[in-house]
Amino acid sequence: MIAQTSTKITESKTSGSYARHRRQKIWQIILPVGLGAVLILAALGMVIYTAVRTPAGESVSQWADVSMIWLIIPALFIALVIAAVLFTMVWLLTRLLKILPQYTSAAQYYVGIAVENIRSGADKMAMPFIAGKGFVAMASELLNRLVGRRRS
Repeated sequence: MIAQTSTKITESKTSGSYARHRRQKIWQIILPVGLGAVLILAALGMVIYTAVRTPAGESVSQWADVSMIWLIIPALFIALVIAAVLFTMVWLLTRLLKILPQYTSAAQYYVGIAVENIRSGADKMAMPFIAGKGFVAMASELLNRLVGRRRS
């Protein structure tokens, strides 16, 4: 079992796809990361060199301004995207509000009809209970007057 797995590993390392993968790894991962690190170190070295070379940090202020610009650019891009989204939403809402009153007035009319029908149906359903309670109250009052008892 161990011999079979070791032969599979050696076979995969000698295959063409593995060699192609190693070449791609160097060109697509290691080289760009290495170049980026070298560029960052070079920029850092330039900043340190100009800071030490010039008196009173004159060019350090210039480098600070440049770095501030590079820090502000992504925030401005994000703000531009947010502004575009908000502009689109406002534009769509104004178009919707121009169309909406026609449909809301029709909806309000039909809701009013529904309210009246529901209120009428509820009154019809409650009417027998109200009439029954009224009859009981009338009968008890009549009996109280006939018998002569007074409520206190």
